[in-house]
Amino acid sequence: MSEDRTEDIIQFLRDRGLQEEFLSLIKTDKIDRDVVLVLDDASLAKYIPSYGDRIALFSYCKRSEAPLKCKMGLFDKLRKQLKLKKGQAEDHSHQSSSSNNERENVNIGKKNNKKNTRSLEIGWIHIEDCIVKQVRAKQGGGTRKVVMGKDAGKQEIMDEGKCLFFPNGKSSKGHESLFKFDECDFQQNSLSPDVTIGCMYDTIKLPVLRFYLTTEKINQNCNTNACNSEFMNQPGILVTEPETYVEGSFTQNTVEEVQEQDSYSSNIIIQASFASDIIVNSDDEITFAPIIGVEDLNDTLLWLEPSPINSPATENFHVITIHYANCMKDMIDAFCDPDILTKTLDVRRILNDNTEEAGSGSGVLRDTISHFWQEFYERCTLGALLKVPFIRHDFTAVTWKAIGRIFVKGYQDCGYLPCRLALSFTEEVLFNHVYSNVLDDFFYYVSSSEQEILSAALTNFSAVEMEDILDVLDNYGCRRKISAESFKQTLLEIAHKEVVQRPMFVIDCWREIIKPLLNLSPEELKKLYLELKPTQRKVLKLLEFPEDMTLKQKEVSKYLKQYVRELDQCTLPKFLRYCTGSDLIVTGKININFETMTTFTRRPVGRTCASILQQNFPDFRAEFNAVLESNIWVMEFV
Repeated sequence: MSEDRTEDIIQFLRDRGLQEEFLSLIKTDKIDRDVVLVLDDASLAKYIPSYGDRIALFSYCKRSEAPLKCKMGLFDKLRKQLKLKKGQAEDHSHQSSSSNNERENVNIGKKNNKKNTRSLEIGWIHIEDCIVKQVRAKQGGGTRKVVMGKDAGKQEIMDEGKCLFFPNGKSSKGHESLFKFDECDFQQNSLSPDVTIGCMYDTIKLPVLRFYLTTEKINQNCNTNACNSEFMNQPGILVTEPETYVEGSFTQNTVEEVQEQDSYSSNIIIQASFASDIIVNSDDEITFAPIIGVEDLNDTLLWLEPSPINSPATENFHVITIHYANCMKDMIDAFCDPDILTKTLDVRRILNDNTEEAGSGSGVLRDTISHFWQEFYERCTLGALLKVPFIRHDFTAVTWKAIGRIFVKGYQDCGYLPCRLALSFTEEVLFNHVYSNVLDDFFYYVSSSEQEILSAALTNFSAVEMEDILDVLDNYGCRRKISAESFKQTLLEIAHKEVVQRPMFVIDCWREIIKPLLNLSPEELKKLYLELKPTQRKVLKLLEFPEDMTLKQKEVSKYLKQYVRELDQCTLPKFLRYCTGSDLIVTGKININFETMTTFTRRPVGRTCASILQQNFPDFRAEFNAVLESNIWVMEFV
């Protein structure tokens, strides 16, 4: 078994390109997953020289260990529930185990029957303008757990709910004198005055009963009785709006796990704020609405009949599964459906080890959109700094239209625009006309050596060797004899051919999808291109540090700023994507908080953010670069 665990990590490191001499040493010393998790960084460095490989291995071992912990946790719970001692033998026959369980359940039932009190949950439902909502905890609501006597009835439960949600007669909705109250059971039906808690437990047999204190203002503009009756008698279920705050991390360690280590050092946690998240999370309540295929983990009964309340939003919710190693194909397959533009997307990603990424929400969607366009630039475009799509024999009109929908969805949901596409190309898609200077785009489209020759020839045609000019123009199919007078015009024609004419089939497919849905003027499009592209100065303005910092924290904050200033145009988008999920500037700000981590676990941790520990700037830069270059960024917080 130990050899299998050793071979597992050897194969993982071999795939990362670790030399065979180090792999042989790992096998000889029997370094398996359990050993990796207890070794410190200095000891592990004897076997794995690269810091990025060590971090990747540590993350891999933690992920491999997680299922085992989950199983052990389940067994511990079963032992506690069945009152089995941990040392008791677990190899009894199925028949003996079943009989023991039956006896244990009977004993538990008898014990509960002897109790004079029972545990229950109480929530708060507020009805206003015929809209039924459950009040969240931060608004003074939530679900409260209480213990009450078995003989307690409707009035006692209602009085307990008033004490919980209306302390001193006041609540976030107003004074209790402004409302009329009622008490409902877990099926949202009004309780009968003669029903007791003990009677309901004996009849329904649920482990924990839930009740709802319902309130509605005494003076309503609509027919409150009809509204209340419709709510009580019409089937409906509780739907919580999905949270959009998403965190991603480089390893599986949470802050709590890291803080349990022995030694600590100063760290930074970077958290990005998004305008779209603020809008989505502005609703402080939970709305009742139908949903299909969802289990209620709190024993609230599900009803299959549709409810008119908020049903369009539920129908528009759509889950897509994207394999991390096959992002572009999976995205194109999902967006072949034209109706996807009208749906709210929830992206679930499958990692390279075939496990589902824990993170979900808008952060994962941003990162998936960024990942798609990065892969699209590499597989489907030509050009050096600026890209232009080229025609592929395996891409039909349906495929290109699906990519056009990804273009629209990324802008609508994330504010993301693929700015590495030449501006002239995008203008032709949106406006059927090129407003910018196509020659400027062409200079960023060609290679740096070709750009140098063409720029010099435009400035002084005779100063450049004709052979070099012809060699460059021949690469782009020039069939005209060149002179100093005709060179600029010829270059403009070649630029227009490469940037606009060659991808015209793609432009026609995209225009059909994008133009009706993106209401932008040429000036707004050009401004967006400038605003979204990251620069060191823009990123530095996004960083927001705490007002009160220690001397060590101030020192580390200086390291972070210095590190951002030194990033080049290739690494800066990586840094921004690691912090925010997007390689373009779609954030309002990036908040900096300080955490503590051990020597080995210290590393930049991105929860749409980053975490850094430092003693000096060269170490800071080396560690952050190692993480950005490793490309192992796993969203694990929801």
